[in-house]
Amino acid sequence: MDISVVLGIVISFGALILGYTLEHGILSSLFLLSPFVIVFGGTLGAVVLSYKLTDILSAFKSLVGTFFNKSMGNPTKVIEKITFMADACRQGGILKLQELINDSELNDDEFLVLKSGMVLALDMKSDEEIQYALESNIRVYTAQKQLEVSVFTSAAGFSPTMGVIGTVMGLIQVLSNMTDAASLTASIGVAFIATLYGVVLANLVYMPFASRLKGVLKRQQILREMMTEGICMIARGESSRSIENKLSVYYQLFPHGDKKYKEGIEK
Repeated sequence: MDISVVLGIVISFGALILGYTLEHGILSSLFLLSPFVIVFGGTLGAVVLSYKLTDILSAFKSLVGTFFNKSMGNPTKVIEKITFMADACRQGGILKLQELINDSELNDDEFLVLKSGMVLALDMKSDEEIQYALESNIRVYTAQKQLEVSVFTSAAGFSPTMGVIGTVMGLIQVLSNMTDAASLTASIGVAFIATLYGVVLANLVYMPFASRLKGVLKRQQILREMMTEGICMIARGESSRSIENKLSVYYQLFPHGDKKYKEGIEK
């Protein structure tokens, strides 16, 4: 699992709990089932009402992938594959791609854009036509992923409102049972737990989830742009060294990329 996920959870929730206990708050008073049911259940219902179930499931699947770095992409692997293809085509012509297109690895989602470009190159399309087709592919991919991001940004918008609704419901219950004035103050405090849950879930769960997906989307867009540029350069007959030198600039957008970028331009 990505260590940043664990650190983020520990730091954010740890800070809240520590701050509350430093003010001599009773920790058990923060954990109540009914406000959580109202806030989480209401938010979930609003999201389900707003999106297709397939989009919601796809968003959660993509999110889980970010926890284990399955969606981050590997620019080194992409560049190595492109330069290998470039060498093969320089030696045997563009039709050499026909032998390489059956590589099972190209069926992975990570390389589908590259495979599509190879098919277009084999059809003797110009590099402008290849670029236009692959950029359309990237636009469709981006639109789908932005929809997944919006699932969590919508949840972040609904959650505080559901917290307020839960608090209002709690206050109605409190005010309808005012016979015991001594317990009135404590009951009002309990009613505001729903607002706390709504704000915490929005800012420490849903928005960070959306931000993780945005980061992955940006890197996946870059990888697809790398593949688009790479296959267009192959179609133009450029050398593998020239291709690697030009594509190495993209390393800077990935973890530990500066070193790889310098290595790429020094070749």
